[in-house]
Amino acid sequence: MRRAYPTRGLNRPAFAFRRDWLPDAVTYYREQSLKFIGRGAWRSALCPFHADTTPSLRVRIETGAFRCMVCGAHGGDVLAFHMLRHGLRFIEAARALGAWEDV
Repeated sequence: MRRAYPTRGLNRPAFAFRRDWLPDAVTYYREQSLKFIGRGAWRSALCPFHADTTPSLRVRIETGAFRCMVCGAHGGDVLAFHMLRHGLRFIEAARALGAWEDV
């Protein structure tokens, strides 16, 4: 079954998620008060999803992917982190990060 999306003009959607508009992972995580430890592709930080005393959150700097080795919180990019941290749905989080375009 095909979904009917609101369109504008030549069958273009009236909205669009723009992954290329997501903020840079390092900048975003620093704005979220994460302090990275270590060097390389994966870095450690204190996990904001549970009471953490030793760095258990691992973040891949290039993509923004994250995984907590204690509580199991994980996701593939800064959008997933923002959704989980702030309890937002996809569209709300994309708008908050400036990655949602209403055409």
